[in-house]
Amino acid sequence: MRSFVAYVVDRDKDGGLIHGLVERPLSDLGSEGVLIQVQFSSLNYKDALVSRGNPALVKTWPHVPGIDAAGVVVGEEDAGPVLVTGFGLGVEAWGGFGNYVRVPRTWVLPVPEGLTVSETMVLGTAGLTAALAIHALLECGIDPRKGEVLVTGATGGVGSIAIMLLSQLGFRVVAWTRKTAEEPYLLALGAARVLSAEGEGEDVKRALRTPRWQAAVDTVGGVVLAHVLKEIVYGGAVAACGMAGGTELDSSVFPFILRGVRLLGIDSVQCPLPRRKEMWRRLAGELRPRDFALLHRSLTRSELDPVIDAMLQGRHARRALVRVADAL
Repeated sequence: MRSFVAYVVDRDKDGGLIHGLVERPLSDLGSEGVLIQVQFSSLNYKDALVSRGNPALVKTWPHVPGIDAAGVVVGEEDAGPVLVTGFGLGVEAWGGFGNYVRVPRTWVLPVPEGLTVSETMVLGTAGLTAALAIHALLECGIDPRKGEVLVTGATGGVGSIAIMLLSQLGFRVVAWTRKTAEEPYLLALGAARVLSAEGEGEDVKRALRTPRWQAAVDTVGGVVLAHVLKEIVYGGAVAACGMAGGTELDSSVFPFILRGVRLLGIDSVQCPLPRRKEMWRRLAGELRPRDFALLHRSLTRSELDPVIDAMLQGRHARRALVRVADAL
């Protein structure tokens, strides 16, 4: 085993971006840490950005995207399958779009009983983020009897999983999306109704709006998050976990001071190991999605490029499971 195949992002001799499947020497992964033979990965929005050379994320060339990976530790196959999400995978270290990754052992978790290897990657970073967001909202006292919960960016990975999990917990979930053609999918996930994003978030001058939601999972950020904060009921909360819609937050203090709204930041990248283990235990148990097939589509690495482009253009819905171990 001297080489492996990976989806590599690089620069050509003229500085242009190139990407695709190539063979690389195994020595490119270094010698420190745990070597994992990857069976499955997933495609996340961050992976799409990395795959197109986003300068805020790609610091060295060549590079292999993939912030999620699941497989077996080389030399420890009898120990059972493992998974890695976040930390520096796919950004600092070469990621899950290669047949192998090498990472610090402290990044590695066993696949929890109750989930298959592929199911952990249907969930991946998106599932962990959704679980963390819901856990934070539950700690704030949200209750199915207290009203509707809004999920923005509803057709994305985090949004889709959050809708299914919240509905399983008995909440009436409202899905907020620009992809109104995906309404049947969102209703199948468990949304009680679908709210078109067109026109929403445009009234930026009013400090408060009529309260509508006991809580929200916001995966978009920017103007959308500012708008959602204005519509949370007294004592409600928003779990913020995305920034595809912008990194700035143009909000007054009114939602926080006059309505006691709590803004909860959700981080799944550097989330401490004990909390990760607890969230994966719950995702394999009481939070286990009822329908994995509905949540995702499956593809090989040779099929990545059009899906990456669709994701960056806002045309992609559902999770994308990447079958790394498949023949090319």
